[in-house]
Amino acid sequence: VGIEWMRVDTSNQTIAFEHDISKLPVITANAHTLGVPGLKLIAGSFLEMFETVPEIPDAIFVGGGVSNPRVLDRAWSKLRSGGRLVSNGVTIEAQRSLMDFHSARGGHLVRIGVARSGTIGPMTAMRPMMDVLQLAVEKP
Repeated sequence: VGIEWMRVDTSNQTIAFEHDISKLPVITANAHTLGVPGLKLIAGSFLEMFETVPEIPDAIFVGGGVSNPRVLDRAWSKLRSGGRLVSNGVTIEAQRSLMDFHSARGGHLVRIGVARSGTIGPMTAMRPMMDVLQLAVEKP
C-alpha cells in the first residue's frame, strides 16, 4: 500500500515496518521495480519500532498485526490531527479489533469479498477467497 501511495504522488513518503526479515529484500526489490526507491523500510514490528520514527504521519496503513488492539491505538496516537488511518483485517480477531476501534473512534467499515475463477470438471466456477474487513477513519 505504501508503494502505491508513493506512486500516486512523487512527494509522498512511506515508512514501512516489517517484522519478518526474510521479506525485506522482496519489499526493497518491489519498491525499486515500481519506481519508488525512496521507501524507508524498518526491520522490526511496528509496536517495537514506531517510537524510532520522529515524523508525524499524514496517513497510516496497518496491514498486519491488527488483532492486537495496541497496534491501532499506537498508530492513532502517532497520527497527526486530520490524518487518516486505514487498516485491513482477515481473521475474526483482527476484525473484532477493527470493529472495536470503529465503535470508539468512528470512521467507515467496508467488507471486501473477492472470488477467483477455478475449474469444476470442464466448467468454470468462482471460488471465494477470505473476506477482508477494512476500516478507514480520519483523526479529528
